[in-house]
Amino acid sequence: MSTQQEVNETADTSGIWISTDVSHDFGLVKGSVMQTNRGDMTIAGVFSWPNDGRDTRFAYAAMIPVSASSGEFTECWAKQWPVSEQTNDLLYSTAIVSGTGGNTTVAQVNKSFDSRYNAYSSYKNRMTVWLPYVSLAVGVIAGVISVRRRRLEYAGALHVGQTKGAQLLEMILETLIWAGLATIACLALLCAYCWRMSTDGWMNIFIAACRIPATGFAGAMAATFLAGLSVRESQLLRFFKSR
Repeated sequence: MSTQQEVNETADTSGIWISTDVSHDFGLVKGSVMQTNRGDMTIAGVFSWPNDGRDTRFAYAAMIPVSASSGEFTECWAKQWPVSEQTNDLLYSTAIVSGTGGNTTVAQVNKSFDSRYNAYSSYKNRMTVWLPYVSLAVGVIAGVISVRRRRLEYAGALHVGQTKGAQLLEMILETLIWAGLATIACLALLCAYCWRMSTDGWMNIFIAACRIPATGFAGAMAATFLAGLSVRESQLLRFFKSR
């Protein structure tokens, strides 16, 4: 199908514009020729129309850009946030009264956003809000296991004269290496994924995602230190018997 859409002066009006869904499904790009019920049409461009709650009429629409002075239009669009009555009044002022009658209404192109929409609330209640706590728990478990598996070695080192401070420093440095490398690898993957998949504001998304590996790293470091404090020289015989 085809429809008219007002565009700015820089839009290519040599052909029709199709949505990204049409472009992906039929392998059409700028310059391709598309067969329609009005003959062959040249693709002048591809516009994005994601499925995020907005009006689905244009998900498979073919737009024909024309000048704003070329005639009357059935719709007039305005981008606004937050929603205000002043903008609604402005849209009503563009209506043209005709003898045929008809109702003029103001509706939202994106049905998911209205005056009650609270972006901060939606972000705080997202499904992944608990992931940093899960990562923290995983880090704590990994830190405790790393000490418990070597507690006989640590108790033996204390028995032969290693100081507790030197032993804790050794534990922290070792954990810093394996936990730090794992965290750096996770951050690199997250950075690449956010940069590749985000259409806008990828850095903000990346910073929010960094909380997950960061809490895991913090949990591993803290658990290693606390578990290291519990290892004592007097436990050497018991650890040796239960190995």
